[in-house]
Amino acid sequence: MQYILGQILPVDTVRAVVIPTTRLIRLGSSGSRKMPSRTNRFISTIALITLLVLPAQEGHSADDAHQLDQLTSREDWEPAVELARNLTANPTPGEDLTFALARLARGLQNNGQAKQAAEFYQLAVTASESPLASKLSDSDKVLVRLAASEVMVQTQNISQAIAALEPIFGSQSSSIGATEAAAPLDTDIPTTAFTKQQKKIAVWVLLRAGSAALSRGSYLNASTAYTMALSHADDEQRPLALLGDAWATAVRNERSADAVRKLANFVDQYPDHRDAPNAARGCAQCLKQLGRDTDSTAMLSDLLNRWPDSSAAVAVVRTHCGLSPALVPSAVKHWVMNKANANDLEAFDTSTTMLGLIIASQTSELTAWSNLSEHLAVTDITGQTTSDTLRNLQKEKRESDAEQLAVNLISSDSDRKVCPAAREAACRWAGRTSRWSMLAIASETEDLNTTDPARTLAIERLFAEALTQTGQTQQAYAWWVHLADVRSADDFRILIRCAETETAFGNDADKAEERIANAREAAGENAASIALVKMLESELAIRRSNFDKARRILEQVVRSAETAAELRGRAQWLIGETWYMQRRHKDAIEAYRKVEAMDTTGIWVAASYLQAGKSFEQMGRVKEATLCYGAILSRFADTSYATPASHRMAALSSDRNLSPTSSSQPTIRR
Repeated sequence: MQYILGQILPVDTVRAVVIPTTRLIRLGSSGSRKMPSRTNRFISTIALITLLVLPAQEGHSADDAHQLDQLTSREDWEPAVELARNLTANPTPGEDLTFALARLARGLQNNGQAKQAAEFYQLAVTASESPLASKLSDSDKVLVRLAASEVMVQTQNISQAIAALEPIFGSQSSSIGATEAAAPLDTDIPTTAFTKQQKKIAVWVLLRAGSAALSRGSYLNASTAYTMALSHADDEQRPLALLGDAWATAVRNERSADAVRKLANFVDQYPDHRDAPNAARGCAQCLKQLGRDTDSTAMLSDLLNRWPDSSAAVAVVRTHCGLSPALVPSAVKHWVMNKANANDLEAFDTSTTMLGLIIASQTSELTAWSNLSEHLAVTDITGQTTSDTLRNLQKEKRESDAEQLAVNLISSDSDRKVCPAAREAACRWAGRTSRWSMLAIASETEDLNTTDPARTLAIERLFAEALTQTGQTQQAYAWWVHLADVRSADDFRILIRCAETETAFGNDADKAEERIANAREAAGENAASIALVKMLESELAIRRSNFDKARRILEQVVRSAETAAELRGRAQWLIGETWYMQRRHKDAIEAYRKVEAMDTTGIWVAASYLQAGKSFEQMGRVKEATLCYGAILSRFADTSYATPASHRMAALSSDRNLSPTSSSQPTIRR
């Protein structure tokens, strides 16, 4: 949906093409500026002088009018309103109440009672056209109508305001057509002569009426008001009247073709007007509504070329954000690259920046790419656009550019500002796509002893994980300890990793036990997390050579129905390892055989075959060992266990009497 002069309009109609213009909104009912200040001062001054002084000098007051004037002058509003209503309902023969009613209306208006003021202004207008007001001059009647219409617009009585102004323009406005719910007049109003200044004021009021009608969705009233204004506007007012008439036409579906003509006419006549870009955009969207896509694209191209710095141009570009680059018009791409190459990115929000990066990637615009990547780094305060940009670059088969952008955001550089969220999003993308080396390299330039506001907790966790994944265990250990002890992280994923590295690579078993306890507390009642903690407890028991305790813990993991198949297979394999370490090879083989029943195709099946083969060798059963190694080569040839299995097969086939030594595969694999 499109916001149009304060009105929300359905997107499936031509109303959606209307774009609010600054000056029209200022003239609207919700604007802070209802009319040019000189016009307001002129109406107020003339109305006050005429309505309060002139009638008394000419002796128009009679008893009833005089009584009403006295109540008005005393600001005794309730009796004055009651008397005025009685007098108009039961008029006194021969008495003209025009100015008495008008003065009451003005008083109510000044007192902030605009709704009642509009009521009595309408009564004053009606009274001015009765035979009793025959002594009123045309100028007096015009002033009453001007003052009345101004308050009627203020109170959103648009049809009444237009009806009050129509007689001022005489027969010239008779062809315009009836307004919506306009109040009919009891008598014919002859054409009245009025000054140039009064005419100008009347047009300003009509422009306000048109804008207010648009904001309320009263499109027929808006069209009537703008058409009347256009017929009588001077050079200053004509652009607003012409544009308002075009907008009023645009929001009426059945006249969208006329809207194209009128909006294009405005652009041609007033190309330097501040609202010309908005009119061009509205014209382009009307053309699209009519199915004239080629003409619409041409109009948008003209807009981007002639008014590249306008808000309308920025709005046009933003409508193409999120689209596939193939669907973005060349004019939009050209505009984006021109701005990016000039580093004129003030109007670029994050979505426009993402569009620019994708275009720059496809067109190899290196300067634009550099400027846009730096702009993204300092503007993406949520990280969402960074994540979307990297994903879209990857989707468009621009992975090298995605990696370059990620590296720029992840790398630490004190001279270059990066929003923490943008940097974190880049790190998450690297982890999500298993680019652990990228993160590991970036971590090398970080100083754990120095606080960096751009290095969030999530970034540090990803650095630690990257070092773990790339086998840099000592460096990873330092990061995990930092996260647990310095950052005081209570996240289970961090605490379990810290406990794992402490168990495997730390020098203090008691410290490892403490970290495992912290992880157990963070696990809460989560069964999967508890199972992982138990695995670490068993490994710590193995480290302390307490094999019986380790097996008891591992058997709990294996028996639990909530344990995942892969973890159950690993636990069963580890049971076999405890027997193997105790050189109880028969028991080890029996434990290894159970792994396959728990996780048929898992990696721990391959590990169990390898260790079972070694156990058979220790027992002198070469044939069974060969079968184990052969199973690895046939079923798990693409795993890390295939190489040591091949080496053992070669050793056995050469009939060398070598005892099976520890392979490069770690005894306890994590």
